[in-house]
Amino acid sequence: MCPLETLSMQSSTDFSPIRGRVQFVIHKGKRVLSIDYSHCDVATMKAVAEEGHRVISLEPRTSVRTLNDVTGASFDQESVEALKSKVAANAPYVKRAAVIGISGLQRLIYEAVKLFTKRTIPLFSNRIEALDYLAED
Repeated sequence: MCPLETLSMQSSTDFSPIRGRVQFVIHKGKRVLSIDYSHCDVATMKAVAEEGHRVISLEPRTSVRTLNDVTGASFDQESVEALKSKVAANAPYVKRAAVIGISGLQRLIYEAVKLFTKRTIPLFSNRIEALDYLAED
């Protein structure tokens, strides 16, 4: 059995590339919302953040486990502000969160988002480590 299964939230007629970046997966029996910001330009980053918030806000409070992949993503001041806003707005719904793909100057943005939102969002070096953390209770 594959350790990671994808649960599609899309209808057969919805092929939005943004929605494809925000999907639930199952890891060790736990449902995790994978939010894929990897290699996004600024406009796509903001759209993915908005879609992530839309999906998260449909879930019960303190129930969502999120895996955020920012590998190779581009940021500017506007996208950082949008990300901070969405991370703060998502807080009541999130049980556990993890981030992968932080490198170089992204670490400063990561620290700024954590400071602004007053959230603990652990950073992991790879997807499996992050998913294992998210699957814990």
